[in-house]
Amino acid sequence: MKTVLMNMLKIYNEETGQVLVLDKVKKYGWEGLTFPGGKVEIGESFEDSVIREAKEETNLDIKNPKLVGLITWISDEGKDVGLIYETSDFEGNLVEENREGKLFWMDYEEFKNTNPKSMSMDHILKIYEGEYREVFWDFRNGKEKISYF
Repeated sequence: MKTVLMNMLKIYNEETGQVLVLDKVKKYGWEGLTFPGGKVEIGESFEDSVIREAKEETNLDIKNPKLVGLITWISDEGKDVGLIYETSDFEGNLVEENREGKLFWMDYEEFKNTNPKSMSMDHILKIYEGEYREVFWDFRNGKEKISYF
């Protein structure tokens, strides 16, 4: 079974109460409002990967990303593990569009109640809200089961 490691980053502006949102249009099943992120490359630490992905997708230089939890998606084809980070320590000039979609700042409370979000965001928000540290989403054998830890 193949395992893919990924990351997601909530970039939070403490002065405005806004988060950086990506309106993702690129990938099947992942469309909708989400946060920046991507795959961990071979030979790359988890923290280095989230710093690199933030730069590639947003043009922002982030510091002090905090690991707050993880989400696992398991299917008959393999397993994806997403490391969930957040930071309010950033600088630089935001690009408003990238290969994944459009980026914009949005009030965090508004974001939580907005749809359509990417298919996993409501579960990931439970991690950001401190309700859980881990989500395990099992799609094997044509069934779906979600567990929280």
